[in-house]
Amino acid sequence: MSEASNKAIQKAYIVRGGVPRMVLPDLAWVGGCSNSSGWPGRAETRPVTHEPCMAYVIMGAQKTIMMDTGHYGLWYSLDGQLDAVLKGRPLDYVFVSHQEIPHTGNLGRLLRKYPNAVAVGDVRDYHLFHPEVALDRLVQKQHGDRIDLGDREIVFLDAIWKDLSGTMWTYDTRLKLLFSADTFGYIHLHDENVCGTMFHEMPEQTLGSVIGRPALPFFGMSSRDQAARVEAFRGFLKQYPLEIITSGHTAPIMGAMVPRAIEKLLGDIASGGPRFLQSVAGADPGVGEGSDRGAEFHA
Repeated sequence: MSEASNKAIQKAYIVRGGVPRMVLPDLAWVGGCSNSSGWPGRAETRPVTHEPCMAYVIMGAQKTIMMDTGHYGLWYSLDGQLDAVLKGRPLDYVFVSHQEIPHTGNLGRLLRKYPNAVAVGDVRDYHLFHPEVALDRLVQKQHGDRIDLGDREIVFLDAIWKDLSGTMWTYDTRLKLLFSADTFGYIHLHDENVCGTMFHEMPEQTLGSVIGRPALPFFGMSSRDQAARVEAFRGFLKQYPLEIITSGHTAPIMGAMVPRAIEKLLGDIASGGPRFLQSVAGADPGVGEGSDRGAEFHA
């Protein structure tokens, strides 16, 4: 790749705010943001906005897993970020939540970097996107399947709201952590004090400006009643209590922000405000055939 191309990529996909971060001794936050002013023809467009393009690494006692691959455009930094957080440990699993570039664009690179790692998730069609990946390194998972990291299990869940048809979520039984693909995603104004900052670390004024700009690029929500999906998520919470929420487009949501975020999301969905691509609700609280994006959460 030419030097000009590299510079263009690094303007459009930026790393700020101290990422990577060790959120907990066994949870690393990696990635960066897309930068609207770095896109072709938008250098003068205001306001300048960022969308987080994040991934997470969970380090179990025996095995490790990366939640999503990070955006393709951030590999120039993500490669070294992984070295920094893994500290010589191998990456054993790469969970791919769905087929979109911000979530799976680095899969081929990751599997080259970690030759013993396998991709896990709903990978039925990933051989079409990544023909360079051997088929035995694409391991199909179904709703309810689990993998053991030694001191915890990772549970694979069919997403209640989906971006694409194969969207899955995962749940860490030790951390009580949900990786929710796109759900709970947001867009924030350009601010050096936002990138790489968790919500509970922000002043209330900054927090209000951040969480007032949800990332909701879906459609179709207004055409169907979401009450069944909302109730399905409340049922999901009874089975999978949450202490940490993550996604490919959000900072870690922890502590008092968790119920606040959840109620904002469900309130927005129930009111018909956000627009999502979704389908009919299933009977199982953990299963959703539909698609939706992360509604946002402000007080």
